[in-house]
Amino acid sequence: MGFIELSEYSKTYEIRWSDIDPNNHVNYAAYIDAAGDLRYRFFTEHGFPPERFVQLGVGPVYTAIHAQFLREVRMGETVTITYAITGLSPQGVRWKVHHDVLKSNGKKAVSIDLEGTLLDLTTRKPVPPTPELMQTFNLIPRAPDFEVLPELRRIK
Repeated sequence: MGFIELSEYSKTYEIRWSDIDPNNHVNYAAYIDAAGDLRYRFFTEHGFPPERFVQLGVGPVYTAIHAQFLREVRMGETVTITYAITGLSPQGVRWKVHHDVLKSNGKKAVSIDLEGTLLDLTTRKPVPPTPELMQTFNLIPRAPDFEVLPELRRIK
């Protein structure tokens, strides 16, 4: 498969006023969006910016989201969001990733598990990544419990 093993990837994120819900908590969607931004930053930093997805006519989509909210996070706090791949199918059609949102004291506030696929934006069907994109997928730090996922039954 030939991939370089990165041990971890994370970025900090400052909680903004627009991230807060009426209960004075971070809105769950803000965590999902911040994790998505982090993934796009990873791909950009590793030579695959959003424009490249557009050129190829593909985009990542979620097929499942699971989040656990363990501790409150408030406006103005700075959190660290981690990124690891927990599963990938041999052709790269299916993927699973994990994000932890850590408070400044290192305690886990939120745990997010996402499953997804790459969608052809014309046919609206799952497609395998190009070899170039698969190389970038293989750079994502692998979780200790990484698993090889079965391919989808219907792909382009």
